[in-house]
Amino acid sequence: MKKTFANLVQKSLVTALLVFGALLIGTSRSEAQSSGSESWPTSWVDLGEAMLRIKTDVLVLNGDPSVEVIGSDSYIRAHYYKFVYHRLDAGEPIHSAIISPLATTTFRTANETIPGVSLSQGQRGDLINSMKNRLAL
Repeated sequence: MKKTFANLVQKSLVTALLVFGALLIGTSRSEAQSSGSESWPTSWVDLGEAMLRIKTDVLVLNGDPSVEVIGSDSYIRAHYYKFVYHRLDAGEPIHSAIISPLATTTFRTANETIPGVSLSQGQRGDLINSMKNRLAL
């Protein structure tokens, strides 16, 4: 009798853990899919206009004295904008060029890593949203 009861409890526990795990994974996937797809523009400026807007923004940022301070907002934006510009210049679609520089915690240019930059999720979201707003029609 004890063996039958132990098997029943063990099977129930395993089943409960599998259901809990499936619910946990299913919930996180659905949140990730719904949060990003709703806020993306459906149409973008053309590639030349996008590059011109980014170049103009970088020129404005370079006029800010804090652009030289590692980790400042101007420093981060200038490097992010330059990275997006180079991705667009290489022929990458706008959507991908906006996301790819933020795929890791540090920015990467063609030959080097920019030192001292580690972004929070909020900072990444702000950068992406500002670039989406800048390049959307």
